[in-house]
Amino acid sequence: MKKEKLWTLPFFLVLGINGLNGIASFMTNPLMPDYLVTHGAIFELTGIISSLLSWIALICRPFSGAISDKFNKKHVMFIAYFFSALCMFGYSLARDVTLIIIIRIIHGIAFALSGTISMAFATNFIPKSRMAEGISYIGIASLIGQMIGPQIGTTIADVTDINLTFFIAAIGYAICLFLIPVVPYKFKKEATDSTKKFNINDFFAVKLIVYVILIGMFSFGNGIISYYLTSFGEARHIANIAWFFTVYSVAMLIMKPFVGRLQDKYGISVILYPSFMVYTVGIILLANAYTLLPVLIAAVFKAVGQGNGAPAIQAEAVKTLGVEKSGVAFSTCLIGQDLGNALGPIFASFAIGAAGYTTMFYIYAAILICGLLIFHFHKKKEAKKA
Repeated sequence: MKKEKLWTLPFFLVLGINGLNGIASFMTNPLMPDYLVTHGAIFELTGIISSLLSWIALICRPFSGAISDKFNKKHVMFIAYFFSALCMFGYSLARDVTLIIIIRIIHGIAFALSGTISMAFATNFIPKSRMAEGISYIGIASLIGQMIGPQIGTTIADVTDINLTFFIAAIGYAICLFLIPVVPYKFKKEATDSTKKFNINDFFAVKLIVYVILIGMFSFGNGIISYYLTSFGEARHIANIAWFFTVYSVAMLIMKPFVGRLQDKYGISVILYPSFMVYTVGIILLANAYTLLPVLIAAVFKAVGQGNGAPAIQAEAVKTLGVEKSGVAFSTCLIGQDLGNALGPIFASFAIGAAGYTTMFYIYAAILICGLLIFHFHKKKEAKKA
């Protein structure tokens, strides 16, 4: 059987668009607290205002999937990126905190829509037999943006002016707006007007509820590590602990394409079982780490676990619902990710305060084992139905 072609001009274009989106989005994140202070916000409020984007995105996420599936994806993507560019220009020109808050709310809506539509649009240019592999490459493009975006942003701010960083991010989105119309895409109109009516499954795919729980468990660790790894390093006197994120990103870049191919060939089980097991071992390593080496090994284990497990679930969600419902497939998975990212730091703050880092990591390791068992029984139930 001839292998379906993945590397086409449209696929290269959507890779570039996703990469630019990642750079433009993430180059401004580290600057937001300082930006708010320079515009008159008190420091204690910078976290609340900064996080507005995430909370608004979480509220809007179900609607982003429904809109993506019901309307022309190319048009929706253009609108989402247009408002993202507009918000970046707005930040660069804003002079008062009230206006920044308004822009932040609009940005949160655009962020929710662009995050879903970028992935859903890309699936139209990935052969069904290579869906996991294709989504892996889209993930790599976004990951590169996440890796280099913050460094680009902080460098521009240090050398010139913080407002210029937002202006250049807006230019990044503007380039995407020139590229989107070039992508050859034909919207297939539904046969009847009744298909335009919305129902609950357009906003949240109940069929994917187990995968929402599992992806939330993976992202729970993101919330913990992103916010508390630095303080963990200080408490244990581990120098250069930020290398964890570099090692994690490099390991992800190396593994992603191979993992996608494995999933396409053998199914999600070959990815998720090892992902939960390896990630659990990595968290236990962190719990007992007092030097940098086990921390860096844990970073690789996190890449094998959460880094591969979450995209595998997204690919399986698209395969389960079909490309025509890719919008709600991604938005449903992203709801799980958003909740995990939001709840992780809250859990960690209480667990660390009450029992310390070691116990906190062990509790999370136990949660991952529960995730493994949930997936195991879910697959057994599916096998009985087949």
